[in-house]
Amino acid sequence: MNQRITSTQNPKIKQLRKIFNDKNSEFFIVEGYHLVEEVLKENLVIELYELDSKTAKYDNSVIVSDNVLKTITKTKTPEGIVALCRKKSNTSELGNRVVFLDNVQDPGNVGTIIRAAKSFNFDTVISNVNFYNDKIVRSSQGALFTVNLVNYIYDDLHSVLKKYKQNGFKIYCTSLSKNSVPINKISFENEKILIIFGNEGSGVSETSIKIADKLVYVPIDFESLNVAVCAGIVFYEANKKAK
Repeated sequence: MNQRITSTQNPKIKQLRKIFNDKNSEFFIVEGYHLVEEVLKENLVIELYELDSKTAKYDNSVIVSDNVLKTITKTKTPEGIVALCRKKSNTSELGNRVVFLDNVQDPGNVGTIIRAAKSFNFDTVISNVNFYNDKIVRSSQGALFTVNLVNYIYDDLHSVLKKYKQNGFKIYCTSLSKNSVPINKISFENEKILIIFGNEGSGVSETSIKIADKLVYVPIDFESLNVAVCAGIVFYEANKKAK
C-alpha cells in the first residue's frame, strides 16, 4: 500500500523543498512522467511522489495531496509526479567530443545544448553553471542523465582550457571574428575535439579566442543566432564529418 502525505510540514516534503534551493546538494528533483521515465533508466531515483493513488503509475510511489504537490514543484501546471534523485557520478574520461560553455547562463539554452550534444554523439558538456537547475533538467529532456557533465570555475577559464589543449584536444571556438572559418568548411575527422560556445550577450571571451586552434562560425543571412541553435548546427556538422 502506498504511503500518503497530506501535510506540507512532513519532514520528507520539507527536505524536498530544501533540495530545490541547494545547488550543492547531492540530490536533485525531477518533475513530469517523461523525465521520470528517463531518470529511472539510469537508476538515479531514490523515491517517487504521485498525486492520486487511483491513477498512480508506480506501485512504490508516495501519494501526496494537491496542496503538498504544489510546494515541491516549480512548473505552473505540474503533471502529478515528482522524483527525488541522486546526482550521477561522472567519469574522469571526457571522451573525444567535448562541448565547452564559456559563461552561457540561460538555463533553457544550457539544457537545449545538452540535449543537442547527446543527439549528435558528443560525450561531455563542460560548464560553469549548476547543471541541476530545474529549468536545465526540463529543457535537456533527459539528456542530462546520460551525458558526462563537468563543472569549472569561471575565474580558472584559461588554466582549464590550457589543460584540455595539453591533453590533446583540438579547440574550436565559435566566433564572428574576421579570422573565423565557416563551420561547413571544417573537417572533424579523427580528432579529439572541444568546441566552445559563448555567453548570450557578450559571446566568447578573449581567453577562449586566444587559446583556440581555430575560430569557426555558422554562415547565416541574419545578424545572429541563439547560442543553442548555433550549437545544434555545429554539432550536426561535426557529427556528419566524423562519419
